[in-house]
Amino acid sequence: MSASITLIGSFSSEYLDQFTAWLEKRGLEGSLRMLTNDGEKTSVVEFLLTEHQVDSTELRAELLILANQTGIDHIYQSSRIDIRAPGVAVFDMDSTLIKAEVMDELAVEAGIGEQISAVTASAMRGEIDFVESFVQRLALLKGLSSDVMDSVYQRIQPMDGISTLMTVLHHYGWHTAILSGGFTYFADRVKADYGMSEVHANVLEIQDNALTGKHLGEIVDGERKKHLLTNIVNTQSVPWEQTIACGDGANDLLMLNHAALGVALHAKPLVREKAPCPMNNHGLDGILYLLGMTSSEIRQLVA
Repeated sequence: MSASITLIGSFSSEYLDQFTAWLEKRGLEGSLRMLTNDGEKTSVVEFLLTEHQVDSTELRAELLILANQTGIDHIYQSSRIDIRAPGVAVFDMDSTLIKAEVMDELAVEAGIGEQISAVTASAMRGEIDFVESFVQRLALLKGLSSDVMDSVYQRIQPMDGISTLMTVLHHYGWHTAILSGGFTYFADRVKADYGMSEVHANVLEIQDNALTGKHLGEIVDGERKKHLLTNIVNTQSVPWEQTIACGDGANDLLMLNHAALGVALHAKPLVREKAPCPMNNHGLDGILYLLGMTSSEIRQLVA
């Protein structure tokens, strides 16, 4: 499959002409294909590149500058995954599959929401070590009643497009997994709600109906996520060309750069800069456009 650049956002035909000229100045040519229909909230267009020789790192950096200047996602892919062949797709949970950081939500219940959310944000930006911050934040939740966890889950909103994405991936036989630095109580429920294949997350230690401020087992950090992705791919016996990873935080970077398609969804600035495919202007179902699907094809499968 040829390389491509996908634009996602709100843009005019004049901008497409400008971008085509921008490509030509860099010796890049290709064909344009609209993936969305007129009148849709977000437009998506794909440029399929022909016979190109570029420094992908340099091109991605230039496209990120354009994205930051215009507010339009400019996403380069060196090759295309075949959505119709089985593969493995792994996802972070907090702020990726759901619109919340579970640790922060539990902290609200404990009355220390602002204190913990500031540390969480710093860890996701890559400013402090994830494992160290995880242990520190969890210790502050000691004594919190485990009874609050159901109500916390009930108020958390799913990420836009999650149902559509999972429906299409599962239709084509994809193995979907949650690799989360959050907690199994919540990840198991997301898995059940959307028919996902497996979960790897942190286990809360609970005694006498209260959190102890400790965890059980190995912490799922960035290295662990990369290791789990490798194990799942090997177990499922799929080629690496058929792998997707999606996340938003610094602890997702290793798996994003390990998969064939690594999508940084609504990600922190550091992650947008270092991840292969930063996407801000769509929900999870935007991944389907990066797989070359049109909105008409997507609607047919989820109808």
